[in-house]
Amino acid sequence: MLPGPEEPVAPVKGAFGQQFLNGANIRSNFTIISFNRVFASLITGLAAGVLGVTGWGGFAYYFLVHSLLGVPLYLKAQGRPTEFLQSGRSIWVDEVFTSTSLLTFILFWTLTHNFVHLF
Repeated sequence: MLPGPEEPVAPVKGAFGQQFLNGANIRSNFTIISFNRVFASLITGLAAGVLGVTGWGGFAYYFLVHSLLGVPLYLKAQGRPTEFLQSGRSIWVDEVFTSTSLLTFILFWTLTHNFVHLF
């Protein structure tokens, strides 16, 4: 659960001692990651459909792309994701298994595959 807009998050031990994170900033960062994941799901679904990927290979493609998406996000956070998010793993796994990202991928994957290969 994300903190509210005015709720401070528990203190975090940083390079310069104890620091506090702003709940509104963390919520904004989480929203940006969520948008990136959904957009990556859309593009991945289109690519998998055009390439004709079927079966479990499509889901492997989805997880590969989402694991690779964590790299530029980690680099954007300058290797210190705990300064911008509640935990360091948020960059790698948040929004990967949610219905929004996964169902967006499945929708565009099947739709594109049917348009390109069946019609």
